[in-house]
Amino acid sequence: MRINCHTPIFFDASVLVAGSHSPQGGSALVLYACKAGSFRAQTSFLVLLESLHALGRFPGQSQQRFHRMLLKIDWDLVPVPGGERLEYYSRYIDRKDLHVLAEAVEGGAQFLLSLDRRHILAATEVVQQAGLAIVILRPGDFIRQYYSQHEDYPRLPPGRTHPR
Repeated sequence: MRINCHTPIFFDASVLVAGSHSPQGGSALVLYACKAGSFRAQTSFLVLLESLHALGRFPGQSQQRFHRMLLKIDWDLVPVPGGERLEYYSRYIDRKDLHVLAEAVEGGAQFLLSLDRRHILAATEVVQQAGLAIVILRPGDFIRQYYSQHEDYPRLPPGRTHPR
């Protein structure tokens, strides 16, 4: 799989919140790489709303970092697929996060990054077996498995083999 600045990565709310709350972690590193133009950052309006709601528990620096991230990254906002297209994905993932998988796949993302073990990461095997054109990973796994394959890897922000 070729990784470059055109590689679309869809961010779930859990990654946006973690990246805002912990600037030294793997979520923040991938977001920083998107800010530097190393990948195409994708998310949706629903995911942003979910992130804002979750960040309500972390007033101060986390919310400020989130707002800066929204402004400094060139986001592709993916719409929620309608009706039958959305329902199609219900066979692969819990209904709670149905929209996330549908948005990521329909938006053309190569990767869906999430920290949601219960719903999104739990669907990884089913999605892979179904042959959907997306790889679901935690940010740390993305860094370990794919980050160094980026064609501009030597010029990217410094990586960590074990993100905090």
